[in-house]
Amino acid sequence: MRSATVLPLHGGKAPRWLFSRMVRLGERISDVIIGEFGADELLSRLADPNWFQALSCALGYDWHSSGTTTVTMGALKLALSESTEIAINGGKGKAGTNTPEDIAQSAERLGITGMENKFVEWSRLAAKVDSAMIYDDLSIYHHSFIFTRSGRWAVVQQGMEQKGSMAVRFQWDGAFVDREDFANEPHSGIEANAGRETLDLSYSKNGWARTAMVEALDELGSRKFDLSFIKEYPQRHNIIPSLDISKKGIEALSNAYELQPDDYKDILLTKGIGRKTIKSLAIVATLIYSKELAMRDPVLYAYNVGGKDGIPYRISRQHYDSLIEEMDRIVDKANLTNDEKFAVLKRLSRAVSQNSESTSHLAQQKLDIKGV
Repeated sequence: MRSATVLPLHGGKAPRWLFSRMVRLGERISDVIIGEFGADELLSRLADPNWFQALSCALGYDWHSSGTTTVTMGALKLALSESTEIAINGGKGKAGTNTPEDIAQSAERLGITGMENKFVEWSRLAAKVDSAMIYDDLSIYHHSFIFTRSGRWAVVQQGMEQKGSMAVRFQWDGAFVDREDFANEPHSGIEANAGRETLDLSYSKNGWARTAMVEALDELGSRKFDLSFIKEYPQRHNIIPSLDISKKGIEALSNAYELQPDDYKDILLTKGIGRKTIKSLAIVATLIYSKELAMRDPVLYAYNVGGKDGIPYRISRQHYDSLIEEMDRIVDKANLTNDEKFAVLKRLSRAVSQNSESTSHLAQQKLDIKGV
C-alpha cells in the first residue's frame, strides 16, 4: 500500500468564504460516509492518497498543490469537531504541537478514555519516522492524528524540503502498521517527488539497518531507495483535460452533465434545482459510493465546484451554496432510514459510474470539459 505523487508548493491560502463552505460540504460528505459505511471507513479513505486528493478537489481547493493537505484537514477537523464517532487532532504549525492535548480531549468526547497514551505514542512515532528516517532535508510542518471510537487510527502529515519547492505528504493507516517494527513500511501513501533519491529507513529491505542503526549508518550512504512505485501528479498548476483525465473520467463528467433535473424530481422534490447542482451532486455521490472511480481519476473532482485559483474554472458561491443546501436536505431528512435518505445519491452515483458505449466517441470529439 505504498504510492507517491508530486505535491508542488503553491503560495496563498484559502479565502474565508471558501474555507467556511469547505467545512460545511466536508461535514455533509463525512456524515453520509459515516451513516452508510461507518467511521472506520471514513478514516480508511482519509489514509488513501488518491481518495484524499479527490476529496480536496471536490471541496474546491487547488487540485494538486501542497495546500490540499493542510487546508482540507483543517476544514475536516472543524467539520467533525463535535462528532462522537471520529476525531481529527493536531494540524499545521502550532496546532500540530498541540496534538497530545487534542487527543486527550477527543478521547473523552468519543468515550474511549484509556487509549490516550497509546495514541500519543503512535502520533509521536509517526512524526519521528517521517521527519528522521526517510528524507535528510525535510521538516514536518503539518501533523494530523485521526482516530475513531473503535480504536482505529491514521496519520496525515506533511513536510517541506528545506531546499527546493516540494512538499511531501505522508499517510498512515494504523491497520497496516507492524507493531513489532513500527517503522517497517508503515505508509498507506507518500506523496513525493519521483525524481528524489533518498535513504528510506522505513523501506522493508532496510530492516537490518533499523536493528543495527549506529553500526549501519556508514554503510548505508551509497544505497538507493527503489522509487518504482511512485505515481506523479503533474507539477504544472493548470489542468489539461486530454492529458489529466482518462476516458473513463471524461465519460463520468459527461454523464453527470447530461443528467436532467426532471429525471430525479420525484426524489429531489425541489423545483428549480439546476443542472450544475445535479452535476455536482453526482460527482459528490461518486466520491462517496464509487471508490474505484475516485482512485482512478482524482482530478475529475476538480470539476465539482471549481478551484480556489480558478482552475479548472472559478468557483461560483451561488453554485457551491446550492450544492450544500441539497446535501443538507438529503442528509437531514427526518424519519427516514439511511437507505431511504441517501437513495438519491446512490442513484446519481450509479448513473455517473455506469459504462457507456459513447466513451470513444466523446473522446474523439474532444469534449469541452470546461463547459461542464
